[in-house]
Amino acid sequence: MHQKSELPDEIDISNAADVDWVKAQTDPAIWHEAAVAALAYRGDRHGFVTWLVQQPEMDRATAGWILLWSPFREFLTGDRASMFETGVTVPELVEILTALCERSDRIGFSNDRLGLEDEWEKPRQACKAIMESGELDPHLRAPTAIVGKPFPAPLDDMPYSVHDGTMISRQFFKRMLPHLFK
Repeated sequence: MHQKSELPDEIDISNAADVDWVKAQTDPAIWHEAAVAALAYRGDRHGFVTWLVQQPEMDRATAGWILLWSPFREFLTGDRASMFETGVTVPELVEILTALCERSDRIGFSNDRLGLEDEWEKPRQACKAIMESGELDPHLRAPTAIVGKPFPAPLDDMPYSVHDGTMISRQFFKRMLPHLFK
């Protein structure tokens, strides 16, 4: 991972200027945490995740997190009526997930470094089972390049981590840690 010396201490993905800064970075690890912050906490009113799915350097773990965090069973089987709203509306999520599946089938993912925690292995297996059992909506492309093999372990040196929807830089956290226990 590139550790940039001057990372902003905090990033709020609901702020347009912060989204612009994140988009300007060439670090898929920053993009990954921004996707988590947008979808799981802050929403994506600036279209960051839609933009991210089109980036050739997006990591497979980011695609995996987006797919497996979503109501993927309902999406993959075509049961859109049962899908729930996340940080985006159901139509926006369907658009994002469809684009991920198309990318998976078309060009795949050249980056596969970031990894995911072990908790994502069961959902990955469930996603594979949907594809293998013939339950996949015939209008979708199979996300084989995303879930076809296990994810590596997550990296320990991510430049940011998400706390209550705010991306906090690792550098800032390390600077503040001694002050938290005084």
